[in-house]
Amino acid sequence: MEDQLDRVARRQQVSGVLAIFMAPVRNREILRRLGINALAGAKRNQGKDQAGASHFRPLKICMLQRGQGSSLMFKELSSALGQDCANHNSGALTRMAASQDWGPGGDSRSEVGVVRRRPWMGAAELVLQLWRAKWLMLVIFLPIFVLGLVAAMQMPTKYEAQSRLYVRLGEESVYRPKVGTEGAGATPEQEQLIQAEIEILRSPVVAERALARFPLSRVFPDLVEAMEKQIAEAPDSRREAIAEQTFQKGVAALRKSFEAGSAPKTPVIGTALSHEDAQLSAELLNAMIGAYLDYRSEVFAVGGSDSLRDQRKKFEGELLNVESEIRAFLRRNQIGDFESERQTAQQLYATISGELLTNKSRASAVEGQLDINNQQLATMEPQQDLYVEDNSAQRLSELRMEREELLSRYTEDSRAVQAIDTRIDQLRDYLNSRDGLSGTTRRGPNPVYQQIEQAAANLEAEAQSLALQRAELERQLNSIEARLQRLNELQPEWQELQRRKALMEANVQNFSAREIEERALAEISNQSADSVRVLEPARVPIQGSSLKLPIAALAFLFAGFTALMAGLLRALTRDGFATARSLERTIGVPVVGAVGRV
Repeated sequence: MEDQLDRVARRQQVSGVLAIFMAPVRNREILRRLGINALAGAKRNQGKDQAGASHFRPLKICMLQRGQGSSLMFKELSSALGQDCANHNSGALTRMAASQDWGPGGDSRSEVGVVRRRPWMGAAELVLQLWRAKWLMLVIFLPIFVLGLVAAMQMPTKYEAQSRLYVRLGEESVYRPKVGTEGAGATPEQEQLIQAEIEILRSPVVAERALARFPLSRVFPDLVEAMEKQIAEAPDSRREAIAEQTFQKGVAALRKSFEAGSAPKTPVIGTALSHEDAQLSAELLNAMIGAYLDYRSEVFAVGGSDSLRDQRKKFEGELLNVESEIRAFLRRNQIGDFESERQTAQQLYATISGELLTNKSRASAVEGQLDINNQQLATMEPQQDLYVEDNSAQRLSELRMEREELLSRYTEDSRAVQAIDTRIDQLRDYLNSRDGLSGTTRRGPNPVYQQIEQAAANLEAEAQSLALQRAELERQLNSIEARLQRLNELQPEWQELQRRKALMEANVQNFSAREIEERALAEISNQSADSVRVLEPARVPIQGSSLKLPIAALAFLFAGFTALMAGLLRALTRDGFATARSLERTIGVPVVGAVGRV
């Protein structure tokens, strides 16, 4: 067998041929050790030869590495694969080497080449590879799922106490501007009112006041235990800061466990608070509601009329000061009426700017037309020919008529005819040699030249006039621009004075009217708490809730997904082919057989 393969390898100058499917890992390692980089397939021929024995007809040869040590390499391959495999394929390999037709299409030995393709995997091959990676997937799934179960079992059971509040529109929600009457009496929409009350409920001030009613060790024993450890290790100067920091952590935890919300278009606010102690959850929620009602009364409390009277007097004094500043401002800048002078300057600036633009546009057009006229004058003559007296052509006609008369009496060879021909030729040559008419010429002034010259003179005069006008417009514009710039520089100060004056006047007027109204509002503010009522106080919850089951389910899903991804990665990166069908689809040739696992 080895001698036959050796002859085949030397004859084809290749390192060897392979017509079997290398599935086991050991055989693939043998191929990599020998440097083989391709595979070939062969097709079983269902017919039988004359002796009655079945044989194999190779369809396509896959060339391996060429080199001088090809025969030795193939012997090593044959020895490694085993004597049974070599005996089984010896007849097919020998006939393949001696055959001139190596494929079903008549491929010759010179048409073979290396085939390198990525293994093709179908659904069956993918499932098979996942099944082979089941232990890897199980090793990845179990630790993740167990850790998730441990985390789920550590989740505590919390009890949620609930309460409800009824909110209606009160006097404290009606808008009353301190200055002016615009928007007075406006009220927020129901959803806005409910949202405002919810924000007050969620305020850190409410949580601090509610938590201050209980010992911190009862509500959050873990925080107190950690605080005691820190205080024991910290110096005396840090103890108050540590205690305050721990209290704020408790406030943050209480706010996190507290919930408040309402259904759309309903005046009822639902509140809830979760805690590991059922009794304490109800007590904390009732404390939160009580702190909310107290804090709300403080927020909507209004001042007395005395403060409004003092503020009104203050505004009156400021109004007098502003009026004095305005008079000093106008006198210092020599202005009678600031707004009137500024508007007049703006109008003059706009008018003169428009006239200046028109002047520049007309001057540009005049200069352009003047240049065109000058160019035309440079190409024209001031004088032109009026007419030219020339009878040469008439004389030539007379000589031709005279020649015709001579021909009636003489022949063409006669002296008279030849003489007149000579005169005709001389006159014709003269006419052909001259440029234009010749003779007595009369000249006179060119009217077109005179018209253009007159137009150019008019344009020059207009250009000078436009230049003078432009200089005057620019002077006026600069003067007005300087005045307007000065007014613009003074405008912020003027506007500030006017704004202060208007504000003081409005405040004085409004505070005078509000001073009386505030007395009545002070009495009504004591009843502002009636706008929020407790419909249902918090009760001790009976049944608690926990996140054990959701966390366990999430742990199961995450562990399964991670294990599946690991299995897919192992299946897609695994060497070799899962099945013979995968090899056939990848390289496009049938597989003869497979070497069993050694």
